[in-house]
Amino acid sequence: MSEQLFHGPAVLTAEGWIEDCSIRVDAGGWITAIKQGSSPDATRLSGPVLPGMVNVHSHIHQRLIAGLTGYRAADADSFWTWREQMYRAVGMLDTEELEALASYAFMELLEGGYTSTGEFHYPHRLGGVDPLQNCRRLLGAADQAGMTLTLLPVWYRYSGFGRREPTERQRPFVMTLDELVELVGQLRRDIGNTPHRIGVAPHSLRAVDVADLPDLLQAIGHGPVHLHISEQPAEVAECREHCGQTPIDLLARHVALDDRWCLIHATHATQQEIGTMAASDAVVGLCPTTEADLGDGLFPVREFVASGGRYAIGSDSNLVVDAAAELQLLDWGQRLMSNQRNALCDGGEHLGRRLWSDAARAGADALDQAAGALAVGCRADFVVLDGDHPLLSGLDADYQLDTLVLAGGRDLIDQVWVAGQCRVSAGRHPGKQALRPRMAELRRRLVNVAAS
Repeated sequence: MSEQLFHGPAVLTAEGWIEDCSIRVDAGGWITAIKQGSSPDATRLSGPVLPGMVNVHSHIHQRLIAGLTGYRAADADSFWTWREQMYRAVGMLDTEELEALASYAFMELLEGGYTSTGEFHYPHRLGGVDPLQNCRRLLGAADQAGMTLTLLPVWYRYSGFGRREPTERQRPFVMTLDELVELVGQLRRDIGNTPHRIGVAPHSLRAVDVADLPDLLQAIGHGPVHLHISEQPAEVAECREHCGQTPIDLLARHVALDDRWCLIHATHATQQEIGTMAASDAVVGLCPTTEADLGDGLFPVREFVASGGRYAIGSDSNLVVDAAAELQLLDWGQRLMSNQRNALCDGGEHLGRRLWSDAARAGADALDQAAGALAVGCRADFVVLDGDHPLLSGLDADYQLDTLVLAGGRDLIDQVWVAGQCRVSAGRHPGKQALRPRMAELRRRLVNVAAS
């Protein structure tokens, strides 16, 4: 790829909107200049240009069951009953099918405005192969789709507090510390100088004993660390019963939380824990559509931000693959909690710009990706809105971004570029069509298995 020049009617930079703006990108896909004005040789973009959204938390295999968990089979339907359905689904996949499913789902995420994804990967021995091969399949799927990946191999040891033995369905996820460290080291050698990154994800304080985390951090060294925490009331109650502490407080007593940490969900954090997380500079990864689907609850985003906290968004179960939809529900949940409109921006601000910018920047930090903003030195990951769409035509850039978040979602996206390469055009990824029959076959097989 040679040097490129792009021109947009408005570009959302780290400093705000620049109208009539050009972006120069080098042969490696990095932004080298942003300035007002145009040039005859520039590639003309059809509408406002936004930083690519960063998807801080994904379980890509769960896209397979999207929409198939709406039947209530018992009086009590919860996260825990949903989890059993998910375990059955992932158990039917082999490693080649995982790659096909992941390729298709990454393409869908790109269409939804995401340009980087943090893949929280725990089906290590899917299809009976070793963990390294399944991780390589995910990296190959990301390459096929054009998605930049921060792969987060999960450390899974136990089924609950007190080092309870894993269940039969969880055994394929289990790894020793030595196995995990070896896997991370080999993956880091594999990715070389590509834009992919390798972090680590102790699954939760249910699945990993908190006392073992310092050994993990010392063995892994650098890189992102992601952890599910305080997602469900039952988890918090079990933690209290086990040790007399709440999960986030327990974690903070054993490790020094800092900006390499991303705490996923934290839905039932106490006021004290909100302050602890904000002061640590850890990012909280919020997944509004999945948290709503599972009945988790609402994280107090307004209080967290007021304390100096940073949040990012994730597609999590991939029931919804639309960045704007996550932001919309994030804001609407806070409106319902506070009885206020536009709850997550300040006076004189536009909601869309505030939500999109804050989530993208924090997400990039949490994934160790040089993205999340349009600035010199960042990767040229950007989303172009369809400026001719009836809902957008004639509006200024801020109102177009508000409309994306509040009213339009992925249907208002024209193009998505990753490292200066166009991955989505006219709202569609060109690689999806070839994978549609395979995706349909996997879904049919899953339905047949569930019905048998």
